[in-house]
Amino acid sequence: MKVAVCNSVGIDENGYAMIHSPSRWTNSTKDLDIFTYYPWQLAYCSSILKRDTDSEVKFFDGCLEKLDHKAFVDKVSEFAPDFLVMDSATRTIDADSKFAIELKKRFGTKLIFCGPHATTYPEEVKEYADYVISREYELTVRDIVQGKDPNDIPGLFPNGFNRLLDVNDLPLPEDDDVSRLDYGIPGEPSSEYLEIQAYASRGCPLSCSFCVCGNISYEKPNWRPRNPSNVIHELDVLRSRYPQMEGIFFDEEVHNGSKKYMLDLTKAIREAGHDDLKYDVMCGLWPMDEEVLENMRSAGYYMVRLGIETAEAQAAGGMDLGSKFDPEKLKRLLKFGTNIGIKFYGTFTFGGEDSTDYGDKETIALIDELVDDNLLWRFQLSISTPQPGTPFFNRSKQKGYLKDLDWKRFDGGNFCVVDRPDYPARLVEANHAEAQKLYDKAFRNRYLLSAKGPLEALDVESPKEIIVFRCSRMWQVEGVVRTLKEKFPKSRISVLGQNEVEEDLLRNSQIDEAFFYGPGHFKARNFPTGLMNQMKDRRFDLGVIPYNNMTGNGYGEVRAIGLQMNLPKLIGVNMENKIFDLSNGKVGMN
Repeated sequence: MKVAVCNSVGIDENGYAMIHSPSRWTNSTKDLDIFTYYPWQLAYCSSILKRDTDSEVKFFDGCLEKLDHKAFVDKVSEFAPDFLVMDSATRTIDADSKFAIELKKRFGTKLIFCGPHATTYPEEVKEYADYVISREYELTVRDIVQGKDPNDIPGLFPNGFNRLLDVNDLPLPEDDDVSRLDYGIPGEPSSEYLEIQAYASRGCPLSCSFCVCGNISYEKPNWRPRNPSNVIHELDVLRSRYPQMEGIFFDEEVHNGSKKYMLDLTKAIREAGHDDLKYDVMCGLWPMDEEVLENMRSAGYYMVRLGIETAEAQAAGGMDLGSKFDPEKLKRLLKFGTNIGIKFYGTFTFGGEDSTDYGDKETIALIDELVDDNLLWRFQLSISTPQPGTPFFNRSKQKGYLKDLDWKRFDGGNFCVVDRPDYPARLVEANHAEAQKLYDKAFRNRYLLSAKGPLEALDVESPKEIIVFRCSRMWQVEGVVRTLKEKFPKSRISVLGQNEVEEDLLRNSQIDEAFFYGPGHFKARNFPTGLMNQMKDRRFDLGVIPYNNMTGNGYGEVRAIGLQMNLPKLIGVNMENKIFDLSNGKVGMN
């Protein structure tokens, strides 16, 4: 028996890349170089099937490989599966069902659908799927593949829900057919190191009205932590397998569900000697205090992500944020944590249930204040999107606020699908767009705080010709150029960039010459041959790649182009004044 466990189709028919996020809502983008979340629940499902069944199990990820319908069908067809397991969000259901139906036509594959959309619309999905699973699905999938009587399998529609599984009985998630390290190259954009996604707990005790986790993924609000020894075992295995990894992104729903657990886990991390890793974590405000933050910092935690969502009390009530909303505690802990060296990342949403135009503008003002006070290192903005099955969706539909049920628009990053007479969609989108202007302000603040004199310590003989790669924000590139000019006043500095920044580069008096390769990101395989020959003929003495992160993670294509130029010296410079020697193609680029 062959079982294909498949993440979603990577590129839909309209050319959007999927950012499929388990237990949260899925986004999409036209940027085909976008990162991919590790599909953790499917990954656990794959490992359970390999452990508990005699079937030949293979894991495929169309999102990781950026595969469109045809490419994904062709790839999985080589395996000719008897069973196909898919976890689909509402945003991906059209592409995923089309993909699955094609495999069924070719091989008679039995289709097992699970995840948020299947849980909410089981009758609809049952029209093409052989098995539809509600809520937490790993053990139900196992029972199906083991050949148990469908009438006796809990969690299988229309049977009742399955019990919540024991997270300490889980094997380590899938890491054979795909590499967990690959999801960190490039990783989630706000992660500053080469981080592997891991999960010390599952679930959330809250039930915010818009939340997939609290309303769909599990039968009831819950929080289940793994034993600290279990987590340490996973860290041991990952470090042995991936010595190049620099950190862990604990990306579960809420990492710090209890104070005692955090004190126990951070102690275990220190005692095991894993406090030299960098930990990036999704947390809740309500269980947090100063003692927890101190222990997190001492164990290597460098970034804490908090779901702040809104500055408006009315919206917080409408979204059922409960103890998640506490502005005074938020500011107190942000100040304390920042003073001991922790960076904070906040998530904010616009157009939430019971929000107002005034309240969302207050949220913009709060973000601005926190950025100005250097209390918010990074942040994420979204349009609150009522995922089917959530109270937000049900109430919005009942009140007639959902004018468009095109599932491809339910992604939270591009559209507002809730159109209220007192706060219409156009105003929600306008506030969201206004808040996005603060991204660049925050980026500048980070640069000014951490890049204290980049390149000043560079120990090289004065180069005659320098080439700077425009692979970061323009003002950051200009800062690098300015520093190079101060350090090497007699050097000629050229910049290689995109056609769309030609005017900006040519007006900079410190740039002696500019070269343009075309639109979009640097791509070694598509770099113009004539321009590459021109670069080689110039015989540049030094190449400089500015990083907008800590390690150069995700800059492999830029490095490859630099190496093709046969530069005697190629360096990367990160946001905190660290220089990476890239001349041998090995250091600082993952």
